[in-house]
Amino acid sequence: MPKAGAQAIRPERIVTVAQIGCGYWGPNLLRNFTARPECRMKWVVDSSPERRDYVKDAYPAIATTPEAAKAFADPEVEAVIVATPAGSHFALAQAALKAGKHVLVEKPMALDVAEAEALLREAAEAGRVLMAGHTYLYNDAVNALRREIEASAIGDVLYFHLSRLNLGIARSDVNAWWNLAPHDVSMLLYLLGDRLPAEVSATGVDFVQKGIEDAVFARLAWTGGVVAHIHVSWLNPDKVRRLTLVGSRKMAVLDELAERKLSIYDKGIERMPGESARRDYDHFQGMQLVHRSGPVTHPAVVMREPLAEEARDFLGAIVDGRDPLADARHGRDLKQNGKPVAPAQAAPAN
Repeated sequence: MPKAGAQAIRPERIVTVAQIGCGYWGPNLLRNFTARPECRMKWVVDSSPERRDYVKDAYPAIATTPEAAKAFADPEVEAVIVATPAGSHFALAQAALKAGKHVLVEKPMALDVAEAEALLREAAEAGRVLMAGHTYLYNDAVNALRREIEASAIGDVLYFHLSRLNLGIARSDVNAWWNLAPHDVSMLLYLLGDRLPAEVSATGVDFVQKGIEDAVFARLAWTGGVVAHIHVSWLNPDKVRRLTLVGSRKMAVLDELAERKLSIYDKGIERMPGESARRDYDHFQGMQLVHRSGPVTHPAVVMREPLAEEARDFLGAIVDGRDPLADARHGRDLKQNGKPVAPAQAAPAN
């Protein structure tokens, strides 16, 4: 830490950034990026006069405008953050890439595979960083669980169950799947070493707004037998942010709302020989299933703000000329494999 009165040392390389959108999630992005010593936030673009006034009051050194083209045309701007409604992500990200900017796009990166592939091609041709805003790849509890899987502490992964539920904001631009499930799908892909599922199916129900699903149930299956079930809803009495992993040796629960975020359960069902079992080498019959219940452990996890780590990675990728952890492949892979990853419409039950 610098001594009192001493000037903080600035890095040699400063990245000048423009942020498009400062609504629901935008203030969190703005706070984390302006806190980075290697970032100079020059522009915030928002169509709302009220949101621009918020930026002027909280960050008087940052210029505001309702026109994204003004920020794109600024030669000092190297990077653009897109934090607008999902339907505008593709067009804004494409325009920023065509203007020669590095781009961080909030989830979902685009609403179909063709658009995501177009952004990947654009970024590759321009030699620019294109990053998806998948903050859970920077969550310390998620990374601790990934280390447990990689160390084979869990054994073979059998199945996942993920719930992301709340009585939350019922959006009209996207359904609950597009709003909530990218977090869970990005976690699954990351925990499984970026392996894509072989099968995907989803069913959603539109209780509140016609054509906008409030609750979605999805099943993903991987070659080799791993399966996952995802339940997302903004129409639920309790807030739940929970991932359960069942392995052949142990089980794990990652609960965002708990004080101890990650719990490892030494529990399972084992095959043991019964009293009447034949135990010779060629005939090992008469096995019985026995429950095993050992201790529950809580790996030490020092939780940093994932969004701060995401900001650091994006800026570092630009400075170092490397791919970020949540590169654009993660944004594209949420939309591949499977007939509609977005849920089919379903009428409310009578």
